[in-house]
Amino acid sequence: MRAVWSDQHKFELWLRIEILACEAWAALDRIPASALPKIRKATFDPVKIAEVESRVGHDVIAFLTVVGESIGQPEARYVHLGMTSQDLNDTAMAVQMAESARLIGHELAKLREAVRSEKGFAKAIGFRYHDGKPGIIEGLLSRGDRRVGRIIEAVWRDGGRFDGWSEHFSFDRWVECSEKALADEPVDLDWYTTREREYAEVLPWDHLDSGLDRDWLWEDWQNALEPEGAIEVEDCRWTPCFDCGVCPQMGTEIQIGPTGKKLLPLSVV
Repeated sequence: MRAVWSDQHKFELWLRIEILACEAWAALDRIPASALPKIRKATFDPVKIAEVESRVGHDVIAFLTVVGESIGQPEARYVHLGMTSQDLNDTAMAVQMAESARLIGHELAKLREAVRSEKGFAKAIGFRYHDGKPGIIEGLLSRGDRRVGRIIEAVWRDGGRFDGWSEHFSFDRWVECSEKALADEPVDLDWYTTREREYAEVLPWDHLDSGLDRDWLWEDWQNALEPEGAIEVEDCRWTPCFDCGVCPQMGTEIQIGPTGKKLLPLSVV
């Protein structure tokens, strides 16, 4: 899993995406096909990319600079044509998500078989996990807009029933119906589910107010992405306030512990 999310693999995916994009442009006669041989031989050095990024402050610019130097001009100017940094990031992340899901599924299957093979202990060991595929569809339904209604109808017309039950759920059906329903739209299943969101994006639930401050939620999400591991948010009854916004907005007063009152054992009513 570490290799899937390493900088080395990310840059490998970025380069693969850039080459595929150039091949597509050449097929459309937007760039000369004669440029492809050099573009396909492009290389990168993660250490050099890090050095350039420290100067320019932008990872994609640093990557393109190093890759461009390995290609040379004039061919290098065709790389990244018509693309944005987010196009590159989102596409690579979607691939990494898919790779991670396959890896997790494979390892869980191995663990399940190992548990089952222990005849003396298998019945005493509970083994439960959340399948990632229903989670993708849950993400589609929770983050989707009105266009997702066409997908739901298509799944229903194709025989989808009781999809909350694993024996009736068909991930392939949802993927196929999504592709058909969104064929004429500039979005797809990955756009709704696995792409990275920026702070300014309007989310489907933004019109609802649970009291939590948006800035606090974003900061908490960024902390969760820290390489050293997520920063634990402790119980605010026993620690200083985290300024999440609930108390002033909802008129809530947190009783700071310890209160000195007897809590356990509970009295019998």
